Amino acid sequence: MSQCRATVEYDGANYRGWQIQKNAPSVQEALERALKLLTGRESRVRGAGRTDAGVHARGQTAAFPLPPGIPLEKIPAALNSRLPPDIAVTAVREAADDFDPRRHCLGKQYTYSLSAGRPRPALDGRRSWPIPWPLSLDAMRRAADRFRGEHDFTSFCNRELAGGDNVRTLERSEILELAPDRAGRRRLVYYAEGRSFLYNMVRTLVGTLVAAGHGRFSPDDIPAMMKRRDRSVSGQNAPPGGLCLEWTLYAGDPRPRDGHGLF
Repeated sequence: MSQCRATVEYDGANYRGWQIQKNAPSVQEALERALKLLTGRESRVRGAGRTDAGVHARGQTAAFPLPPGIPLEKIPAALNSRLPPDIAVTAVREAADDFDPRRHCLGKQYTYSLSAGRPRPALDGRRSWPIPWPLSLDAMRRAADRFRGEHDFTSFCNRELAGGDNVRTLERSEILELAPDRAGRRRLVYYAEGRSFLYNMVRTLVGTLVAAGHGRFSPDDIPAMMKRRDRSVSGQNAPPGGLCLEWTLYAGDPRPRDGHGLF
């Protein structure tokens, strides 16, 4: 049976992440349930990345068997009518039988949204990290630049789930500032691009950038943190609600446009 390659968008607030869990809702489970309602048969859905609990996506890539007898262009609407309102299939194309959304992925872009200043935001607070204290954007930008390139990121990932090889390459590590919101709060978006990421890596990088912006340490301390290979020397895990998987890239694809965070 041929495969579908689908682009999936979701608000992760109500899910324990992408991957199926025994006693908690997941995005993968919801997609598989919708496929069964559509086709009457069990189908496995595979994703490009296992986003954590509470993390969002605009451009998750999923693969599943092509439902028989349903024109390709009608599959998104057919699935969306059977999915909860916080998950949507936004595009579908036919894929090769051996297409693997994780192994064949050439790059991903994550964004992380931060709202800095007072008063505490009510609308953006669930989809950004509200920071009440002043932040030095210059220090955060210099710290972000230290993460670019190939490094051992053991100090910047989940300690319990870190493997033996924690070397990864960040093609992009950059913070941009948007126009302030109506209350005058600063809106910052961090961009991280690479082929693969460690568990909790982007959230730990963001926590470390915020610590640098708050003056807890100098951006010049980051190379020494990397050499320590010790999770305790870096910043806290940023909350999951500000993180979004913006896109995934495959051979033959044009480079997608930049995401814009969750504001």
